[in-house]
Amino acid sequence: MRFNTIRLLRGLSIGVMSTSACWTYAEVEEDSRFWFNLTMEGKLAKESRIGWYAELQPRLKEEGREHDQTIIRPAVNYWVSDRASIWLGYADVRTHTAQGTNHEQRWWQQFMYTFPPTSNGIVITSRTRLEQRNFDTGHDTGHRVRQLVRAIKKIEGTESLSWLLWDELFVSTRSTDWGAMSGFDQNRAFAGIAWQAAQNARLEIGYVNQYVRGHEFDRMNHVLSTSLFLRF
Repeated sequence: MRFNTIRLLRGLSIGVMSTSACWTYAEVEEDSRFWFNLTMEGKLAKESRIGWYAELQPRLKEEGREHDQTIIRPAVNYWVSDRASIWLGYADVRTHTAQGTNHEQRWWQQFMYTFPPTSNGIVITSRTRLEQRNFDTGHDTGHRVRQLVRAIKKIEGTESLSWLLWDELFVSTRSTDWGAMSGFDQNRAFAGIAWQAAQNARLEIGYVNQYVRGHEFDRMNHVLSTSLFLRF
């Protein structure tokens, strides 16, 4: 089990770097970052198919010395079945730069589907998200597609711990006056552990490799990610 996991993590890292190399040949700058995520969700009523959702994400950059972003992301969802759901949400994103704070507002829609477990106990989830992005530094609306694939598998011999891997590709469909470039935007690859601390509480901790396409140079951020999920 340990050998297979190590081999899978190595393959994931190679895949991320290969994908990035295919899209861009720019100079790459690297940084270490910290992301924190508090997610809360629940149903409007006990038997309702309609749910609510809210995220709060503070992020740090420059090895954690500087505040990078704060994201507030509420949403509502409708469960078509036990495995499939459709979502409508909003995001308020504040990004801190040397020139000041950039304010981004997004509307987003997504479809999420969880596949039945495989024969060896791996559960795969697909999430397809569409975003409409507006900045206070421009007039254009940017459109972006995000495709995430997530795989989770219980660690043998434990009841509450699982291996967790996911990868998310971002593609912008148009260039904008505030800096978005059409085509590949970024890729995020995560490897870590999920701890089901209680029936309604889950903690996910791990490493995110974030590769971001830029105008003058690209970025590769090495992120320690900590996410707490609470159900009500």
